[in-house]
Amino acid sequence: MPHRLTAAASALLFFFSAACSAGTQPQQGAQPAPGKGGAATVVLGVEAVRGLDPAQLFNLTPSGDANRLSAIFGLLFWADASTGKVSPGLGESLTASDDGKVWTIKLRPGLKFSDGTPLDAEAVKFNYDRIADPKTRSPLATLVKGATFKVSDERTLAIELPDANLAFDRVIATGLAFIGSPTAIGKDAAAFAQQPVGAGPFVLKEWVRDDHMTLTRNPSYYQQGAPLLDTLTFKVIADPAQRINAVASGQAQAAVPGSDLSFIQRAKGSGLQVTQAPAGGGPMLIFNTARAPFDDPDARKAVVLALNTEEMAQVVDPGSTTPGSLYGASSPFRPAAGAMPAQDVAGAQRLLDKLAAAGKPLRFTISMPASGFFRRSAEYLQSRLSGLKNIQVEIEVLDNAALDRKVFTNRDFALSAQIVPVADPEPNLYKLLHSGGQTNYMGYRNPKVDAALDEGRHSADEAGRRAAYATVERLVMSDLPVLPYRSQIAYTVHSAKLTGLTLHGDGCLLYDRLGLDGS
Repeated sequence: MPHRLTAAASALLFFFSAACSAGTQPQQGAQPAPGKGGAATVVLGVEAVRGLDPAQLFNLTPSGDANRLSAIFGLLFWADASTGKVSPGLGESLTASDDGKVWTIKLRPGLKFSDGTPLDAEAVKFNYDRIADPKTRSPLATLVKGATFKVSDERTLAIELPDANLAFDRVIATGLAFIGSPTAIGKDAAAFAQQPVGAGPFVLKEWVRDDHMTLTRNPSYYQQGAPLLDTLTFKVIADPAQRINAVASGQAQAAVPGSDLSFIQRAKGSGLQVTQAPAGGGPMLIFNTARAPFDDPDARKAVVLALNTEEMAQVVDPGSTTPGSLYGASSPFRPAAGAMPAQDVAGAQRLLDKLAAAGKPLRFTISMPASGFFRRSAEYLQSRLSGLKNIQVEIEVLDNAALDRKVFTNRDFALSAQIVPVADPEPNLYKLLHSGGQTNYMGYRNPKVDAALDEGRHSADEAGRRAAYATVERLVMSDLPVLPYRSQIAYTVHSAKLTGLTLHGDGCLLYDRLGLDGS
């Protein structure tokens, strides 16, 4: 029986989630029904470093580019932030062959980009071919590597994968959901990144770098009556506390505070509401296994054994917890027995002494983003490791552009961190840990892990998937290319007047549902 996702099958879910989505948890009961019209401001933490070209996506975080992209381009399909469940968007249905090697996208009828260009199967193929083209140098190229795309009619595109993947719908919903106008891209791809043209609920009106981006309702948006807002503004404020203050003072209606979960209680204390979606994964230390010193497993293990992740979570983000796993506390993929190594300071010192005796005393720099959460993470690591012998730790704090260049592009780092939500192991865990994974910045390679991740993709039953991902956890927690250290909750802080909030992907909003309380 082929796997099939249709717009009709999710119509009831859409009706209820317009008020309060399944998988997202507002602070107080169901949200009131939104009215039509008005303007809303959403505060984000960083500017779009590379522009807003879907083929050049990098910072797909809620406080980064994901919210802007969602508003301008809409989504072919979207994944619930808590469960990973995929639902239709601009796409009407998404069907897999029995073996998971061929996926068929059926678009809704009559779709158009805001410049009048049809959003048809040829337009989707154009975007995917462009991502796959080495000349584009797209960070998403690994997602479509070896795939072929065939248009059978104006609304139907078949994607033939080089290998079976029964979870490819999640890959589409989280990495390949944004489609740009071929006409606008063809005129000037560089200019397109600064003047993006999509088929989403809003169109770009004004963009003042490092300050604000103003969007207006897209009159040609496919869904009748949507979007509800007349105007949407994204405001950039670097400090997360100031983002919350902007909502509390009425300067904005919503904010994505960033990494710190402690801001949830702070926002509630200011009389604000919080829509949230607990997920697996979370902030993880990432070790560069492709070069010294962390190409040596003993060096990685020494650092991990020196740490108490429960204490670390509390110190860097008071009130939070440690996941104790690659998977969330309620995830069906979480193994019954914990696989993460327990703190063993004496064992860490023995490994450090062993490295020093071999002429390799451990010396490295922690490269961290500039946010308070990651600064505290680096300081915690430095303070705990400094009490040991034969180890020296330094810290460098990088702004978003420098982090992009140094860590994620050039891989010029020893130890860093990134947030990896794992609502479902697909696709984020595959991208992180597979030797060819898009976000495997660690250079990690283990053929047995690759095989287990592939088995998870190939399995048609949940028992098979659970077994495969239990193997992944066991192997990864032995190799230690990464270390999860705080549980993940995606959330948006907002005023009571803003309603219709639905979190998708890693925690950004569906903007065709957002409105102001009409009462």
